[in-house]
Amino acid sequence: FKCYQLPSAEAESLRQKITEEEFVLQNEIRGGMKLGYVDPKTGDFVKASSVLLRTTMSTAEDEATRKAAYAGARSIGPTVAEQFVKVVKMRNSFAKSMGYEDYYDYKVTQAEGFSKKTLFGDFLGPLEERTRPLMEEARKRLANEKGEAALNPWNTSQALAGDVTKKQDPYFPFEEAISAWARSFAAMGIRYRGATMQLDLLDRDGKYSNGFCHWPQCAYFDTDGNFKPSQTNFTSLATPSAVGSGNTALVTLMHEGGHAAHFANIVQGSPFFAQERAPTSVAYAENQSMFLDSVCSDAAWLAKYARNKDGSPIPWDLLEE
Repeated sequence: FKCYQLPSAEAESLRQKITEEEFVLQNEIRGGMKLGYVDPKTGDFVKASSVLLRTTMSTAEDEATRKAAYAGARSIGPTVAEQFVKVVKMRNSFAKSMGYEDYYDYKVTQAEGFSKKTLFGDFLGPLEERTRPLMEEARKRLANEKGEAALNPWNTSQALAGDVTKKQDPYFPFEEAISAWARSFAAMGIRYRGATMQLDLLDRDGKYSNGFCHWPQCAYFDTDGNFKPSQTNFTSLATPSAVGSGNTALVTLMHEGGHAAHFANIVQGSPFFAQERAPTSVAYAENQSMFLDSVCSDAAWLAKYARNKDGSPIPWDLLEE
């Protein structure tokens, strides 16, 4: 319980002020901005969430549209910058008042049990150094195969997967995503121990622009030995008419459904242990969900579950691409 205890009334007051400023940042500034891109062909403004902007950069055939979508995504930064910096400064002051290097150091220490210095010095720093040659070689190979323009940020995702995404799209119909998720989990023996789940799958105005899972009620055994099943809400951000949306929805379902399954099966004596916040390790919380969403790129899984509306399986030569 130490990670939820603050040392002074001053720290508690600052934490409350930070929460208020975070609300302004997320709901009033970021949530209230007009997000989208200007269609280069018509000059019309196309309303689009950050998710749809990324999808457009991955699948649009013409570079002008991809660049316009990129500009739309980039517009978020200048809009939120002033309030974002304000929140960062307040968070860092809060963390320093408790003896931490900064807010990130505070969060890492509470969740993982080691400092920011350890995280970057012993883990992420050496990992980046050892994998940097692979990244540089991959960029060089992409430029050789698709041209230098493929390295522009609005072109890279399309150059890497745009054609394949379009070809595979018919085999990931959005309306079959829930069925594929449920059948896959059932076949792997994943159960939810009587949990109640609410799913919010479609992208819309004002919706938080990232899939997530949270628990109004966590699973636990009470003092009489009775199991209390979890209540879970999780989201996806699908736009059914967009190319690649069915696959995006399915991957998100597998990921967030993995979180839901993980914490539905905690059988300890307190709901405190069945949630993703500190002191639960982020790496621990993401381990199962990331494994399960990676199944969607497994050839054997695709051969069984990736089917078009007529029930025909995805062709093997398309998997090899």
